[in-house]
Amino acid sequence: MDLWSILTWVVVIILLSVTYWYMTIPNNLPPGTAGLPIVGYLPFFNLQPNITMDKLAKKFGNIYYVYMGSQLSLVLNDFESIKQAFLTQGDTFAGRCHLTEFENTNGEISGVVMTDGEFWKQHRRFIIRNLRDNGVGKLTIEPLILNEIQYFLNELKKLDGKGSFDLKTYLATSMTNNINILVNGRRYNYDHPIVADTLKSLKDFEEVVQVLPYETFFPWLKPLLLKLNSKRLARLANFRAMADKRMASVIEETASNFVAGQTDNYVQAFLTEKNNRSKNNPNETIFTDNGLIAIALDLVNAGTDTSASTLVWTAMYMAKYPEIQRKVQDEIDSVIGQREPSYNDRSNTPYVEAIINEIHRIVSLVPVAVPHRVIKDTTFYGYNIPKNTMVIPNLKAVHYDPKLWGDPENFRPERFIGSNGECLKPEYLLPFSIGKRACAGEPLARVELYLYFVSLMQNFTFLPPEGKELSFESPPGFLIQPKTKLISIKTR
Repeated sequence: MDLWSILTWVVVIILLSVTYWYMTIPNNLPPGTAGLPIVGYLPFFNLQPNITMDKLAKKFGNIYYVYMGSQLSLVLNDFESIKQAFLTQGDTFAGRCHLTEFENTNGEISGVVMTDGEFWKQHRRFIIRNLRDNGVGKLTIEPLILNEIQYFLNELKKLDGKGSFDLKTYLATSMTNNINILVNGRRYNYDHPIVADTLKSLKDFEEVVQVLPYETFFPWLKPLLLKLNSKRLARLANFRAMADKRMASVIEETASNFVAGQTDNYVQAFLTEKNNRSKNNPNETIFTDNGLIAIALDLVNAGTDTSASTLVWTAMYMAKYPEIQRKVQDEIDSVIGQREPSYNDRSNTPYVEAIINEIHRIVSLVPVAVPHRVIKDTTFYGYNIPKNTMVIPNLKAVHYDPKLWGDPENFRPERFIGSNGECLKPEYLLPFSIGKRACAGEPLARVELYLYFVSLMQNFTFLPPEGKELSFESPPGFLIQPKTKLISIKTR
């Protein structure tokens, strides 16, 4: 075969591939783009995907399709479409996609965050019930959190006058204990190896996780992509191995003192449920040892990083806007004084609540929620959405929608204060998402954020880091983290 024949066949194959690519696009999709053959639109995505999603929304509208590699995806950019998908059609849109970032060391998806089906349903119900039974959302959890806050405040008081410091480390250390008490019933000293290992693994995950990892969308190229991206994925694998080992050790320690029927913490409740089920079904597959490790890790990771990061941003905004900081301190001084705060104080401290709400909105810590999956063919706003379509909710687009907020670029807690001085709770504020996939730890997070913020404002005034300006830049990542977490404090 001569050179021209070979080139002709190459051109024919390319043309056939391109034709097949565009002909296989399902009918009656929303407006959108298939991008390029094979790779889809993925090469054009910003490292912060919500930026690209915003640009595409201006072209196609708030509901559009886009291909990530060969994965058909539905992007939702406004509150009404997200509400329709996750509340009105919640069962259909409650699936999860297989994202490689969340695989365990065996290449499987485990835990409760990234699974779906019967496994996810049963474990989500069990987690919510266990957290409720152990005081989350009730006043019985307060003494545990307030006790931990005192340890935290004592550590911060040692730093007064000693220059700027990384507030995130201290917050994460403290909040790890809150979730540890719920998970395995134990509080650890701040210098305990378990605490150090937890913080290191969270830092590793924060630095290497990607919202739209290429290896997820090109599974047939995964071996090559693993080699090309070996350094990042090696750190990710090390994070998983360390985390699994640490949690297995914690569970083993808890199990060694376990008495049948105990339910004082999550591990005990899980073991009790597992034993009860095993008696009736020796082949039980929902409550297993590996499942316990994965779900306990989900609880610790999710229960530490997000709340700690939210409070770091809160401190930075207080340092940037001292007049707002003084106003909230005045409210706290007037209503609570120097006594320990209670979650019941919320109704009498609307400005505290307004600031927390405005931090949720303006930061949008999780700008793009973990993608959902359509579990069956469905109709959505008159469009046909095939089974297994990935659904990507752009939460930051909702939080910056000028039709909802007027001046979304401005930090203005007063937007949450009603005409009678009460704190408003608009349904389109979505820091924990909505529907069946909303964060199960939301009740705990709300209690923590309120009690920690009030306690910090009672005791300290936040200032910019010494000799530096506050930076509100954020590196690309799953969470919007401040590029620098340095802050200074002054004891009141």
